[in-house]
Amino acid sequence: MVQQNQRPLDSAVFMASVASREEKGSDVNVATRMLLDILTGAVDAVVVISNDSDLRLPVAEVRKLVPVGTVNPSLNYPAGALNGSPKSGAGGRWWAQLSAADFTGRQLPDPAGKYARPAGW
Repeated sequence: MVQQNQRPLDSAVFMASVASREEKGSDVNVATRMLLDILTGAVDAVVVISNDSDLRLPVAEVRKLVPVGTVNPSLNYPAGALNGSPKSGAGGRWWAQLSAADFTGRQLPDPAGKYARPAGW
């Protein structure tokens, strides 16, 4: 462990590691926008790119009105709450899960115009 402007502490021991991923209100924003777009007739179908089970109710309600596709952008198992029956609701359903190759295989060329990828990217 290195403290700012000091030398490494060879005897340092990590007692805990915490990773916190909080998205304040993003699920509410997605649900609201999705429902507004459907209720105003702005869209004929929806693709939800999320694995957030908090979207279970809005996705289930939207499935009653238009076809819905769900894409799991994480390496985790798909949230069961987002699954639906292919025969229920107002149209077709499909599910997909993104892999690392989906991201790495679809990057802009390097350089892209005057912008280059960061070292190690």
